[in-house]
Amino acid sequence: MRPAPVVKNQTMRVPEGAMKLIAVIPFTHRDTMRTATVTGVTAEMAAELVTRFITDAMTKRGIRVIPASDLVTAFTAQGLKPFDINPRTAAEIATSKFGATAIMMGRVSRYRERAGESFGSTSGASVAFDFTIYSAPVARRFHSAQFDETQRPLSEHIINARRYPGGGTRWLTAAELAQWGAEFAVGALPTQR
Repeated sequence: MRPAPVVKNQTMRVPEGAMKLIAVIPFTHRDTMRTATVTGVTAEMAAELVTRFITDAMTKRGIRVIPASDLVTAFTAQGLKPFDINPRTAAEIATSKFGATAIMMGRVSRYRERAGESFGSTSGASVAFDFTIYSAPVARRFHSAQFDETQRPLSEHIINARRYPGGGTRWLTAAELAQWGAEFAVGALPTQR
């Protein structure tokens, strides 16, 4: 069994029925975020990837999700920029347009590709993101999660190396690391009573 990745979660009191239908707002990115230009992944693309990984992980867990693309359409129709919207307005729109019981907003602060190949790399992939879930239509925060991981070499810490997909036998891509983190972060979401 692999140890869990570095995911910090905080859950407050979950409002009754809040986990029934979650609207995923497109993740943003830190303006100063560095990405690996060799792979051609921009900060915007990294935010889109992490949004998709989180949405896919929620769907796999059986959580009903309103996809980010639907929210972008709704916000744009009201003359709002999806990346500048605040939780209160997002929750109101998500509830009125889609019947959402909660919204998720997140940000990618680091998305750096490994340097080298899967079996020979000079530095590992590094990904950091966080998200917060608010009740809807009244935006009250009830869960937050943070993932921050840089893959370390097997020789540096053998026990930690085994926690990665593949048991630490290869270097992950930034996308693989982000997807792995998304699955663990979503796995820690509260369940509805």
